[in-house]
Amino acid sequence: MQKRTLAQIKKDLKELSAKGWIKSNRKHNTGIGKTLEDYLGITENNIALPDFGVMELKSQRMNTISMMTLFTKSPEGITNAEIRKRFGYPDPEFPKVKILHQTISDGKKNSMGFQATIDEKQGRLLILKKGKLLGHYRLAFLKQKAIEKIGNGLILVRAETKKIGEDEYFHYKDAYILKEIDPTKFLAHSKYDIRLGVYHSGVKAGQPHDHGSAFRLTEKSLPLLFKIHKKIL
Repeated sequence: MQKRTLAQIKKDLKELSAKGWIKSNRKHNTGIGKTLEDYLGITENNIALPDFGVMELKSQRMNTISMMTLFTKSPEGITNAEIRKRFGYPDPEFPKVKILHQTISDGKKNSMGFQATIDEKQGRLLILKKGKLLGHYRLAFLKQKAIEKIGNGLILVRAETKKIGEDEYFHYKDAYILKEIDPTKFLAHSKYDIRLGVYHSGVKAGQPHDHGSAFRLTEKSLPLLFKIHKKIL
């Protein structure tokens, strides 16, 4: 594991940003991370910083609209099969099969009355239907799954991007130290999707298809999940 001081990281990132537009060292999505590592002389993704501990180096395109799935799991207290049976509606092509596609954003009640809310006293995120409890997720579980997906200590470097012909170029513009995921922020910055459908083709056509219940967020919302949010570039 590479050890660097925070002052060294800041200096290296400032010099990199001052270079302006840099041609990607690799094609496709991973080019932004590979180019950053090459210019910083980093061979491992983990950096040990005094006062912050082990930090994972991540990079991100500033204009991204991509969504990432943190995890997929039905809530405790109710199964997806029961949710489908109680609240589903007929599929247009296979009306004998109930489907249910619902999105909860910002914890607000949606058009079918589904809602999510935080109960900090009990340490749970509650899934409600017209105010009645359907199921829940433990906040400790949400934090654990988010850590598994994105890590609990990050140096996030963001870049503007442009294409010239087949080549992508990056201008690394800002960077943050992110530490301590806060599961109570999930509602404000992620979407909760219930995705219970049906196969429309192939040998399974007409059979129920359970995509699961998923927490998803835009990549640009990633920093907002952390308690410590320190700008270093």
